Amino acid sequence: MQSSDDPPVIPSDRAASEEDQTASESDQTASDKDQTASDEDQTASDGDQLASDEDQIASDQESAPGTSRQARSKISARRDHATQMRGGRARARLDSAATRDIAAKERALMAGARDQIAERRNQDAEPQDRATTPAGAMTGEQLLRVASDRRRAADDRASAAADRLRAATEREQSAHDRTVAARDRVQAALDREASEVDELTHVRRRGAGMEQLERELERARRSGEGLVVAFIDVDGLKRVNDTEGHLAGDALLIAVADSLRACLRSYDLVMRFGGDEFVCALPNSSLEQVRGRFGQVSRSLGACPAAGSITAGFTELLDGDRAEDLIRRADADLLAQREGA
Repeated sequence: MQSSDDPPVIPSDRAASEEDQTASESDQTASDKDQTASDEDQTASDGDQLASDEDQIASDQESAPGTSRQARSKISARRDHATQMRGGRARARLDSAATRDIAAKERALMAGARDQIAERRNQDAEPQDRATTPAGAMTGEQLLRVASDRRRAADDRASAAADRLRAATEREQSAHDRTVAARDRVQAALDREASEVDELTHVRRRGAGMEQLERELERARRSGEGLVVAFIDVDGLKRVNDTEGHLAGDALLIAVADSLRACLRSYDLVMRFGGDEFVCALPNSSLEQVRGRFGQVSRSLGACPAAGSITAGFTELLDGDRAEDLIRRADADLLAQREGA
């Protein structure tokens, strides 16, 4: 039985303590998510550094004299790797933003819970303020309890304010993460485009070109339209390199690529297959039409300052063909034309 001198039993005090424990657990959860977001940030930063290192190595190798075809293939692989890392970095930053959003939401909820705890503690203190002993005064123990409840309520409100501030900071960081991730995605797309283009001639590299050729094959099979593949060899490039220098040889390669792009359609594939070799794919075309277009290419090339020439072989898509089959037959047609010349 409770005496009149005992502090009143306030059921809500236990509820406030339980809510205190819940808030502390939520605080730990939000802190864990904050740490996860920071770890994801670090992963993205590490990806930044690795991508930059790969780019630097590729640039150093590319500028080295006498770079072989095999070395250029490795350079291309390094650039592809750097591009993939930049894409991964963007995903890591988006993950970080999502994690921070969740942490911010939990902190905001926690702030509301702490405000409720503070209000409950104030409610606990009110009846104790009014409770008196038979002598008309509160006992020292009651006074201490009231002061403790008031102090804890003030602490809860301060914690709630801190939670709201941290939630706002996390939302701000989340928005920043998304902005940086968007920038990373744009850069990754630019890097990917650059990695698919031959630095000298600005046509497709072999790897990217072969992928596009496979897509053209599939499209031609689905639509039932024709597809012609041309294999082009630049005449006398070695002689130009030996007699006029490699800059003159580069100018000839650029002139060939420019003539191909100018005389073919914008959606026709043009790729640099090897040092002095190009492969083109022309969808929805006949052999006669393609030969006519390459006549234009030869005339355009002959009129340019480099004044070079090409030999081209052609083949049409047959049932069951793979990309390699088309290229092999077009190359064989080129050799046949040279032997018959």
